[in-house]
Amino acid sequence: MEVTISVEKQLDSILDKIKDLTSNMEKLTKQAEYMDMLVKVEDLKPYEQQEDLKKKLGISQRTLNKWVSMGLEKQIWSSRNIRYEREELRKFLKNNFSV
Repeated sequence: MEVTISVEKQLDSILDKIKDLTSNMEKLTKQAEYMDMLVKVEDLKPYEQQEDLKKKLGISQRTLNKWVSMGLEKQIWSSRNIRYEREELRKFLKNNFSV
């Protein structure tokens, strides 16, 4: 019986360490994705058109719509010309995705 309790305690400790490592990996992955996106943002024009923005950042319309619903401001220059300000995008990414 003592051996079982000892093994259970060690197993709990190992599981806690695995949870901590998993959490740290998730944070590092999120930080790497954020940094990658910031590098891509640097290559954007000051006011990038929507279609070009999606291509350059490698995101879908669904993702862009989600970002807009989260607070990313878009600029409607005409009915077919929607643009996003580079600095606004940088601030949005920092506020919503930095770790």
